[in-house]
Amino acid sequence: MTDDLELHRTAALLNQVFDHPNPLTPESLRWYYDENPEGSAAVGRVEEDGKRLGNYALIPNRFRSISGEERILGLGVDLAVDPDARGSGAFRRTVEDSYKRGVAQGFDGILGVANANSAPRMVATLGWRSLAPLPVTMIPAIGRTSGFQSTTITKSTVDVVDGLVDGEFVRTSRTGFAPVWTPALLHWRLLRPNHSYSIHVSDDLVVVSTRTHVSKIPFGIILGVLQRRSSPPLPGGRVAAVVGRHHKAPFVIHWGRSPALRIRGIPLPQKLMPSPLSLVLHSFVPDFNRDTFEIEEFGFLDFDAY
Repeated sequence: MTDDLELHRTAALLNQVFDHPNPLTPESLRWYYDENPEGSAAVGRVEEDGKRLGNYALIPNRFRSISGEERILGLGVDLAVDPDARGSGAFRRTVEDSYKRGVAQGFDGILGVANANSAPRMVATLGWRSLAPLPVTMIPAIGRTSGFQSTTITKSTVDVVDGLVDGEFVRTSRTGFAPVWTPALLHWRLLRPNHSYSIHVSDDLVVVSTRTHVSKIPFGIILGVLQRRSSPPLPGGRVAAVVGRHHKAPFVIHWGRSPALRIRGIPLPQKLMPSPLSLVLHSFVPDFNRDTFEIEEFGFLDFDAY
């Protein structure tokens, strides 16, 4: 369990570097770093004279291939260096400290979600592999919405997710690696402090969504699509209609890969989406071949852009 002083120092650094409109709190960091059902974060840090100069948190995520191979990757988030320490080597020392902590906790590697500035640096300077960018699609929220039950998640309604499947949600993709999701993990994810989520449940799917605004226009955001049982892919427009109607939004945005949906819409440049969205990969162990690792399912639900 991370002590309160560490969380206060981390929150202060992240708020200074990223200028969050809603400042991060020690409570929100404790949820992310300590309360994940998959385990605690491995947090790389650099400090001098009692001041936090660098932070890089690796959140444990379990990925499984179609053949059953399983890897625990630390999802790299909150990479920040104090502006006064830039050029001092604090960036490299912070990342390398996260390596030591990740290895000690049994992680196979890091899946980094970096911004446009950090990703090339991590590839060129630290030798990471850059993964292919994931598509961003805007879908008109038009069509029928029957067959789904929508629920706005609160502390009093979140228990609705606990009995959606017995064990794990069904894997959708037929190649590559996919995140492993359970009701317990979804329960935790939906209780992120100071955020509002909704779920839309059918016999086959669980869709997680939220709402944002771009130039004062509301947009629904599909965060993730989890499959309750094996079934053919559903038209993405059908899900967009459900999400758009619930959030009173004319358009819905989907980022990533959701094999449970057939996504058709308007491709958007990543510059219109939140940063970071660049995926980079680093391996810790010799038997993990980063050059053949491909992600077939991934989205906003798998990391905290929203």
